[in-house]
Amino acid sequence: MKLRNLARLSATLVHGAEDDVRVAIHRALDTRISVEMIREVIFTSYLFDGYPTALEGFRQLALIAGPPESPPADVNYNAESIANWRNRGEKLCRLIYGNQFDNLTGMVEQLAPELADAMLVEGYGKVLSRDRLDPKLRELIVVAILASKNRPRQLLSHCLGALRLGATEEELRQILGGSAEDSPADCTERSTMVLDDAIRRSDKP
Repeated sequence: MKLRNLARLSATLVHGAEDDVRVAIHRALDTRISVEMIREVIFTSYLFDGYPTALEGFRQLALIAGPPESPPADVNYNAESIANWRNRGEKLCRLIYGNQFDNLTGMVEQLAPELADAMLVEGYGKVLSRDRLDPKLRELIVVAILASKNRPRQLLSHCLGALRLGATEEELRQILGGSAEDSPADCTERSTMVLDDAIRRSDKP
């Protein structure tokens, strides 16, 4: 139930109207998903759907539960924080991508050099490796968002990443099932095919 409602919240943030987001937040709270965990889901949505989605999510959460009492220590951009984000971001990215890490970073540097450093510092460092959420669970939330946005190439990478971080096939299917409840209809079949492909690839030596 927890995974399913986290997936539904993730998909609703991406696709839902204000009322839908409020309902999804209340549903999560009713199933004992903490306010802190909801904040981390919203923060993760910023990376994969942008500031408007995250800011609206935080606004709706604040209307229900109030603003955060104590923000994390490393929210500001300074030399120490950036060095820390880069270090922990590279470590997490290597865990998620395994032996494809060099191919990934090389591809990004070639296609979009403007994003290469930001991917590790901002994406994997500041957001995805934040210690307020278990890395495996955050990766499952990423899977839910990408499935709801119908991004099969990135979805495959993050399904494989979730498996490398210890997620089970059943957990991934729960996430896709929950995401499908609040996503456009054409996302479900393709996402299932992508997950099946990830399972096949992960079984290979």
